[in-house]
Amino acid sequence: MFIFVWMLMLAACATPAQRIDVTAERFGMTKRLIEGLNFRHVTYAKPQSTTTKTLHIYLDGDGSPWLRGRYIASDPTPRNPLVLGLASLDTEADVVYLGRPCYLGLHDEPMCNERLWTSARYSAAVVRSMAAAAQAMIAERGASSVSLIGYSGGGSLAMLMLAHMVSVDEVITVAANLDTDGWAKHHGYLPLNESLNPMLSHYPRHIRYRHFAGENDENVPSHQTRAFIARHGGELVLVPNFNHRCCWRDRWPDFVK
Repeated sequence: MFIFVWMLMLAACATPAQRIDVTAERFGMTKRLIEGLNFRHVTYAKPQSTTTKTLHIYLDGDGSPWLRGRYIASDPTPRNPLVLGLASLDTEADVVYLGRPCYLGLHDEPMCNERLWTSARYSAAVVRSMAAAAQAMIAERGASSVSLIGYSGGGSLAMLMLAHMVSVDEVITVAANLDTDGWAKHHGYLPLNESLNPMLSHYPRHIRYRHFAGENDENVPSHQTRAFIARHGGELVLVPNFNHRCCWRDRWPDFVK
């Protein structure tokens, strides 16, 4: 009983980044730090397969940029390891989870400031560094087929990164805010005035786009995803009874095939 209580106390005292580390280790994923462009990025990867040249790169959501909707967080690292869970269920390819600049324990690094997880969370500096880190992983692993898989704000980044990448065959977004201006206005949030908006970009036609949306998602309403597809093309997968968080893990092995 004492040991159980002690473990609970340790978990309560752990930082969000430490809790993500523990979760990744439980999923059999190895942590590394890699260089992007002016930023470092935390990655978690499954052991590389010797039988596939397909790589799935997972991009997480915005995490916790605000506390109680009023105070800017000192550490924006996600409190919910949803995307790590999705990555752990993916058996279709080599799998790497790519963290954002200043996330996952890197918020105190010299180049980091709170703008990079609030108004500038999808800024050109963030997008270019993510793209550079992704390209480095693709080259290192010798991948011949690459999918970017982004959840929520990670889907926004996946689309924006395409302007700086040459090796992507597919983009899968899940509950993604693909019109960041419209999304902020819909919720009455402060505008992301230092960020790029995926709705206003242009995209290569040779890439396959699949956009998953939850029918009951109140964070990113499906009509916003429809509007993005009407302008830019791609396949809409509208999932009945799902919302922004529930229940993507339950069916992810089928969805990612």
